[in-house]
Amino acid sequence: MEDKGEVLYELKPTFNFLYELVMPTGRKIRSALMSIILAIVIKVILIFSKSYILGFNNELINSIYNVCDILMILVIILTMIFFAARIIFQILEYRGMSYKFYEDCMTSENTFLNQTRKTIDYINIREVEIRRSIIDRIMGFGIIIVYTNAEKAYGSATVIYAIKDTQRHYNEIEKIIYKGKDITVKDKTLEDENPVKEEN
Repeated sequence: MEDKGEVLYELKPTFNFLYELVMPTGRKIRSALMSIILAIVIKVILIFSKSYILGFNNELINSIYNVCDILMILVIILTMIFFAARIIFQILEYRGMSYKFYEDCMTSENTFLNQTRKTIDYINIREVEIRRSIIDRIMGFGIIIVYTNAEKAYGSATVIYAIKDTQRHYNEIEKIIYKGKDITVKDKTLEDENPVKEEN
């Protein structure tokens, strides 16, 4: 791995269950929670309709009801297991994510399951943006977006979700990035003004 020098700053997302429910990254957790709620509602309906259904004294209807009752219990258990698994999965994924800022570049890395790593030179960064909705402000979270000069939509921005105390982090990384851009531009200008002469 190429040595990029000292890490000047590092960002890692923070998992918060309530905040995750309203975040784009929490859609699978929300889906699992909705499945649990739906299964419980159906189970409650079955409980309240039990006396009415069994009042028919029909063996077939009673058998169907008992099967449905058992199935709903299994569904509730399975959806709860899936819900817990989704939360654990998200926590582990967040732990494996890191955004490191060096003197002249930043890296985004995810070491959970399939490893991914991307390096962005500051000279190629077009803009740094902070986004905080009303819910973000209430809960003390936010999103930081780093836009690059990439022509394609995919890969033109690095979105850093679930950042606690967003404004402070944003101020720090903005200073590092723009200082790094200035250093890179000055170094490039000096190289252009004083080209290295090839020895004969």
